[in-house]
Amino acid sequence: MGYSVDLNQIPLLQYMEILKKQNLLPGRKILLMNLEENFHKISAAGIDNLAELKNNITSTPRLVAFAAKTGVPENYLTILKREMGSLEQKTVAITDFPGISTNTITTLLNKNIKTSKEVYNFTINPNNTAIASREMGIEANELQELSSLCNLVRINGIGPIAAKTLYESGYRSITEIAQAKATELLEHMNTVNANRQYYKAKLGEKDMQFIIDAANMILNRDK
Repeated sequence: MGYSVDLNQIPLLQYMEILKKQNLLPGRKILLMNLEENFHKISAAGIDNLAELKNNITSTPRLVAFAAKTGVPENYLTILKREMGSLEQKTVAITDFPGISTNTITTLLNKNIKTSKEVYNFTINPNNTAIASREMGIEANELQELSSLCNLVRINGIGPIAAKTLYESGYRSITEIAQAKATELLEHMNTVNANRQYYKAKLGEKDMQFIIDAANMILNRDK
């Protein structure tokens, strides 16, 4: 149950289905062209999961060779490689999370806990949470909030601001998001943002469904 998604645990054709429903960036909509044909060509080359695919297109020479082997265009594989890269969630500095007190941030930094990954790895053990609250002088409720935020940013597409919005919307775990309905999730996030003005982007149900699918991907991996 590590911080990042294990690409070995994501079947190739499952990812194809996720892409079908995803609200892709304009420059990546090329992935929807001949999607099933290209993915079945990749599958026919003996690729079962995203880790195997990544290994075959990790460098330009490998990608060119794989394109020639499968008949999938090089530009398609290049964009697919970039999109797959977004699955491997980056760590977030704890100073980027809004609403966390200076005392908590300073205390954690002094303990060399600086990122979402380090908070996640620390607080995944309940004993550490109790110790931090008792011996480090961090309020238990605030540490629990920060722990939730650092867990939420494991979801592809969720940064510190979105995590805070989800948290205030009542979605405080990956399980709760995985079980959510896209329409309700969007409504709750819009309500919080209307009051807090956390972000200016206009989100839609496709964005919510992508978050839900990404949360389910993590849950399936963590089982």
